[in-house]
Amino acid sequence: MKEDVFRFNIEDFPVGKKVLKDITFPSFYGLQKVTSPLYVYRATKKISPCVVVTSCIHGDEINGLSISQSMMRKSISLKRGTLIIIPVVNIYGFLNKSRYLPDRKDLNRSFPGTATGSFGPRFSKFIIDNFGRIGDVYLDLHSGGTGRFNIPQIRTDFNTKGLKSILKKVEIPLVVNSSLRDGTFRETITDLGKTCLVFEGGEGLRIDPKVTQLGTRFVRSILEHYKMVKPSIKTQQVEKIFINQTKWIRATEGGILFNKFKLGKIVNKDEVVGEIRTNSGKLIDKITSEGTGVILGMNRHPLIMAGDALYNLGFIGKKPVPLPDEIFDWGDF
Repeated sequence: MKEDVFRFNIEDFPVGKKVLKDITFPSFYGLQKVTSPLYVYRATKKISPCVVVTSCIHGDEINGLSISQSMMRKSISLKRGTLIIIPVVNIYGFLNKSRYLPDRKDLNRSFPGTATGSFGPRFSKFIIDNFGRIGDVYLDLHSGGTGRFNIPQIRTDFNTKGLKSILKKVEIPLVVNSSLRDGTFRETITDLGKTCLVFEGGEGLRIDPKVTQLGTRFVRSILEHYKMVKPSIKTQQVEKIFINQTKWIRATEGGILFNKFKLGKIVNKDEVVGEIRTNSGKLIDKITSEGTGVILGMNRHPLIMAGDALYNLGFIGKKPVPLPDEIFDWGDF
């Protein structure tokens, strides 16, 4: 017997009301129902412009859930269009505090999915069939993995139509050129002719209030761009730094890592960003920046082995305006 799973129909949602409900996802073992929340705010009969927010495609990246909750709690009043939020896409990984599905498959490498095969592609097809065609723009919220902190940034293909116009009021200054990867949600949405922006911020299994605040502003600014909400006086236009090239700086030796830079600050070529020491404190190696740029992500595990990825450096090329000393004031970290 086939499962009685959710089938999305926008006409089931009334105009002018915010609806938050638990919907039935495919069960993994077939033993009990699996439910996850869905938020739909349909302001007008005309569905477009439609913004779809997804978070927890990786089950342990819960800062996106915090951003989604913040948006759902806010007393926003849509002037037009539709806002759809799926706070916990990978409910299976979320319940297990895991990035992956229970069969160890990465959901974000399984799109667009198929009706046959393993659970990952089947579930991916369920997501795309229900939510992959209704949106005009998709905002996919992510974090670094467990033990890896990502500074807030937008990842997208720089060839995205109207990108600079879309990002004009977004208060996230870092925009990283990220090529499409096979099997990702962003690739599938792009192939469908839609715009998909990925927000990266925070660390797996952690909620950072500042990341939540910036992510919430990001979502609201997109709604403002599409004239779905009134412009906020708090929204400020921020000069964007577009990063074309990134590289992970890796440990040459094993030991204990001590960070030597301030998160959010511009680092210069050959600047010391970390030190590796022995248990007794003896210096083993100094980690230096391979160019001028921004540390986009960092390993927060102090115990490291040779070859471990330590710092994700985003290289900054020539800019027509002077670079700031700091992109974010993150305080002590």
